[in-house]
Amino acid sequence: MIQFRDNDITQWSSHIQEVCGNFNASFTSHRSLFIGEIQAYQLGKTEIAFIKSNADYIMRTADSPDRAANNLCFLVLQYSGKMQMNYKGGRIILNEGDMILLDPSENIEMYPQGLFSHISVHLSRDKLAQEKIHEAYFGKLITKNMSGFLLKNIVQNLSIENIQLWYAEEDGNAFEDALIALLKPTIHYKNNYFAQENLKDQAERYIIEHLAKPELSPRKIADALGISLRHLYRLFNEEQLSLNKYIQQKRLERVKIDLLDACFRQTSITELALKWGFGDSAHFSKIFKKTYGISPKECRQAA
Repeated sequence: MIQFRDNDITQWSSHIQEVCGNFNASFTSHRSLFIGEIQAYQLGKTEIAFIKSNADYIMRTADSPDRAANNLCFLVLQYSGKMQMNYKGGRIILNEGDMILLDPSENIEMYPQGLFSHISVHLSRDKLAQEKIHEAYFGKLITKNMSGFLLKNIVQNLSIENIQLWYAEEDGNAFEDALIALLKPTIHYKNNYFAQENLKDQAERYIIEHLAKPELSPRKIADALGISLRHLYRLFNEEQLSLNKYIQQKRLERVKIDLLDACFRQTSITELALKWGFGDSAHFSKIFKKTYGISPKECRQAA
């Protein structure tokens, strides 16, 4: 078991390198606000890393000479938060629950949209190659079909407690073999995403990136994407919430995360509300309690 919890970006980067290889991270806000955690465990011969951070930027240069380069590939679940990634010449958006298969011999650039957590399973490159899973198939995975659904559920249910409870010597490398068996059909699923879903990803990304700005509005989002307001509203037609309520909910989620974070214990609730775009603290407290059933103060005390 390897376990690190850091409030220093340099230390956290070095610990990431120890577990995952030559990744480098940066954080532009005040260093006292940085959050970085990593825990790594062995399940048979397979390493599993639980990673949490609010770093602004994480990158790996192609063909870095380290333990991952010729031996490992990363099966990553975006457990919480949202992330933009530049990989193999394209831009990928990872929402909560999305999965991606990464080749460490490629350039990997990650742009987290606030606090995120990953579960990263380090698979044997040789075993993948034996199943004819090579770099041409790497990228974001479609998990809506049977094999993808099962693959996602296995990884989602990984936890430190479960690893300690589950594994027995008799299991051997069954865990890794099972993941690769499910991964093989998953990479061949046809991509059924429509263009408007890609546009919706862009809208959601813009909202997440601009939550802290009180002037964020449907008009600004539509203008930034170069679409009409009607088209923008149509993208969110399937949501239970209106677009404005969606923005409000995302802001509430961010304030709640900060209220539960020890790093912000000395920051007033009003400051946190203003930080995430709420202009009126009384109104914020009212809708927070209506949404979560407790006041912001009670939420902080619960931490």
